[in-house]
Amino acid sequence: KSEHSFTMLLHTARKSLAGRGLARNVAVRTLAGGSFYKVGANSGASTTGEGVTGDVLDLAVNLKNTRPGDLIEVPYELTVGGSFREFWHSAFYCHDRISTSTPFARKLGLQDQVLPFSLMLFLTGSMSHADAAKVQVGFRNAVYHWPAFAGDTFTKKFEVKSVRNTSDGEHSVLTFNCSLINQRGRVCMSADKTMLFDFAHLSPSPVEASPPIDSDEDMFRSHLLGKAEVLGELGSHSLTPLRPQQLIVHTMNRALSLTQSQQLASLARLTHERHFNSHKFTPSSEMFVPGGLVLGLAMSASARDLHEILHESVLDVTYTNNVHPGDVVSAVTYVKSLDENISGDMESLVVTTVGVKGMDSEDLAKLSFPVELFEPGMTGRQMEAICEEKVPELKGKIVVSAERRIIRQASRSEAFLL
Repeated sequence: KSEHSFTMLLHTARKSLAGRGLARNVAVRTLAGGSFYKVGANSGASTTGEGVTGDVLDLAVNLKNTRPGDLIEVPYELTVGGSFREFWHSAFYCHDRISTSTPFARKLGLQDQVLPFSLMLFLTGSMSHADAAKVQVGFRNAVYHWPAFAGDTFTKKFEVKSVRNTSDGEHSVLTFNCSLINQRGRVCMSADKTMLFDFAHLSPSPVEASPPIDSDEDMFRSHLLGKAEVLGELGSHSLTPLRPQQLIVHTMNRALSLTQSQQLASLARLTHERHFNSHKFTPSSEMFVPGGLVLGLAMSASARDLHEILHESVLDVTYTNNVHPGDVVSAVTYVKSLDENISGDMESLVVTTVGVKGMDSEDLAKLSFPVELFEPGMTGRQMEAICEEKVPELKGKIVVSAERRIIRQASRSEAFLL
């Protein structure tokens, strides 16, 4: 059976794609190593007979004059060890066997349990070179292309996809196509990340770059669908059947402490001072939990009720209100569609998970949620307007909304409780 293992599949795919790698058929400007990474210093530094004043180095990429299609090659590498994976599991609930059980993963032809989707998206979107961001706006099109494991070493590339200024002319909104690449040169995950910066861009553009389509972008998903017979023999652990138009109020409510938030941000090599500087910012009101961790909290809250997820992608994510260390995040999930004709007893669902801070599941269960609140593509301002008009209890409480496509085994009556 080893010839059907994902290790063999990896070798075969890499051999057939030899020479292509990450080659691009479009012209891009590579920003790493050039003027975009030029280190700037405080021009006020000076030396006197009494002492010396220091330089403040600016190591961030100069994003003010980037253009759609520019490629940022980040000069850092990160090996994710088993301790990193377990620390993530300690903060974000997950009981999907593909991410928690090595024997189960190996029966599916994988070398080990895979790194959780939320962890991979957090790493994919973590940008050490973009310190000047005011806030993260959202994600789109986050796809887990290739399985990642503890022990893998990752590098990143970011392509500037679009650049525009806000209507007030004082801020800019940049969208990056982010790629997380393993030591074999495989793109494990990609996502479009949108960020708001506290400066007006010098060259806003109506052009939107279109990253080339990778012919094997669904390799991981296809591999799992091809294991329908094996999964049928292993049995389904999905706890409950799900149906379209069902709203699930999740009972898993939890927070990240300041220490947890800072440790996880450090592991992903984030550098924004709003995550770390408790001398300058008050933790409970001015420091922020990173956006990737906020999404992780919402997905974690839904994990037990959506169990057992085999694969997922994120279609659209919108961040609405900031989360501070210590804020308890709960969530609800609205089931939008169900496709049972996938493979074997597997089913594909499109759901929207909404994370809410400062409210328990008991409070959420009493509310009537407007269906339009679960539509994709809305801005945070639009979501707040809907709350103000139709469900004022949620105004200022929604922190993230994520439209997700998940693949899982259909529920069976003999599934045991977790």
